[in-house]
Amino acid sequence: MLPAGTYEVRSAIGRSARGSVCVDFEGEDGRRRTFDFADCELPGWHEDLAVAVAARIGPGGRLRTAASAVAMWSPLRRFLRTLAGMYEPPDCPAELGVEHVEYFADSVSATMQPVYAQRIVEHVVEVLRLMPPTGRVPHEVLDVLRVRTSGVHRHVPAYSEGELRRLVAAARSDVNALRERIAQGRRVLAGLDGGVEAERLRTVAVGGRLERLRETNSAARMLFPVRADLPAMLVLLAAVSGRNIETIKELPAEHRIVDGKAVEVKLTKRRRSSGRWHQTVLWEIGEPGQELRQPGGLYLLLHDLMESSRALASDPRWFWSYCRHRHQGPHGSPFRGSMTAGIEMGAWAARHGLKDDAGAPFAVSFNRIRTSVEARRTRQMGGHLPSAARTNTVPVLFRNYLRDDPATVEWAHEVIADALNEAEQAALDAHRRRAERTGRPKVFGDTALTTPAADGAWSGCRDADHHPATGRACRASFLDCFHCGNCVITPDHLPRLMALLDAMEERRQRIDEQTWWQRYGPAWAAIRHDVLARFTPEQVRRAGTAPDHDAVLDLVEDPWQQP
Repeated sequence: MLPAGTYEVRSAIGRSARGSVCVDFEGEDGRRRTFDFADCELPGWHEDLAVAVAARIGPGGRLRTAASAVAMWSPLRRFLRTLAGMYEPPDCPAELGVEHVEYFADSVSATMQPVYAQRIVEHVVEVLRLMPPTGRVPHEVLDVLRVRTSGVHRHVPAYSEGELRRLVAAARSDVNALRERIAQGRRVLAGLDGGVEAERLRTVAVGGRLERLRETNSAARMLFPVRADLPAMLVLLAAVSGRNIETIKELPAEHRIVDGKAVEVKLTKRRRSSGRWHQTVLWEIGEPGQELRQPGGLYLLLHDLMESSRALASDPRWFWSYCRHRHQGPHGSPFRGSMTAGIEMGAWAARHGLKDDAGAPFAVSFNRIRTSVEARRTRQMGGHLPSAARTNTVPVLFRNYLRDDPATVEWAHEVIADALNEAEQAALDAHRRRAERTGRPKVFGDTALTTPAADGAWSGCRDADHHPATGRACRASFLDCFHCGNCVITPDHLPRLMALLDAMEERRQRIDEQTWWQRYGPAWAAIRHDVLARFTPEQVRRAGTAPDHDAVLDLVEDPWQQP
């Protein structure tokens, strides 16, 4: 039954108590913000900009998290402030000129690195594109800003295998120590004759405090994870699961164990648009003792370690929860209010003495961890992207993680080189097997031809009426002449052979590799290894610079073989 009355859509644009224009925001992650133009310059822009901002961060926009909306708002305020400081500022969008946006882009570029300046300008461009008809800016202005935002490529390289191994080993060591520490505290807490120590733990376990803060913190470390434990837990779960750090930070506490083999979790996957933000995954639990190596086992382990803290938190829906005596509310998630919780990753890496391959202090980057995991999985799958793409589509995996990663590119070159070597060796073996039955070509490098031979497409033939294998008239392709004992090759044939090789390479660009090697590989290998090797490098060089000869490859093939 439909509700009575008409449905009215609540507008995100409103007025603050001071009468200024403001835009309300509620993201897919449940966080809310209000963006008030009260402190922004150029009042003539506010109404139209509010419409564009609402479209950018609204339900149909591409910025659907509080963090991304705030990241858009700061550059926009800087844009208005910069324009207002000019000698002749544009009082409304219609007055915005090329000189204004060039001044803004130059001022941004002068104060920060190109990659960050690009992000600032990009945010402004995307808002200006959504301006309503009443505040539409001239097209030439947007064109100038688009040029300013192009050409700066951002790529995060993967860690080397050694760097990733050291990083994960440090995180695994800390998480294991955390497990043993809390297990010891639980044993003391459960003991019947634990004495004073057990009483202290019981007080802290229910959210109480001891007389001294130091004693409270010491007892809390025996029962709950503390802030210093978060870096290792985040690093290990990101490395084992292969998920980006935003998804890891927003893990839910609710889950379901499937047949004791996997854990089912509903993830929040941040995207650049609305819709498809939630994804249900199955993470393998693994065998007992493998909790630190399997994503499902690690999730359940960390869930258990934080269970006591979560029970005392104001919102137990969050997966992450730790003891935070210095904050309002002693227990809770560090990421509830903001995704940037100020976790000291650098201090954690320094504490472990982590160094990169060059011996420099280790910089922990979750983006690099993600790229490293994707690159490692791709190598394990032999480079087969459909099998390696588990958390992204194949185009996203290649474009964002693999295409510009130096280690992956080097590995791919090695794989291709090995594959080509194997294909060439297989073609050479096929040529030699045929030559065992029919003989090898007679190549006269410097000696004169003494035996009469009929001229063919790329070589001569001593006896076309008697094939070595059948004794009958030859019916084989001219490409098979290079595996035949009747074949005769002299220096006069070299220009045609070089033209044939060029024609084969041209065919290689038009058909797939497997077909090329099957069709032309044996003849190509025979020419390269058994024919050209009988001539001097100078003879081959002169033949390659001789006037072009028609390779007649089209004439010796059947029509259905031609690409």
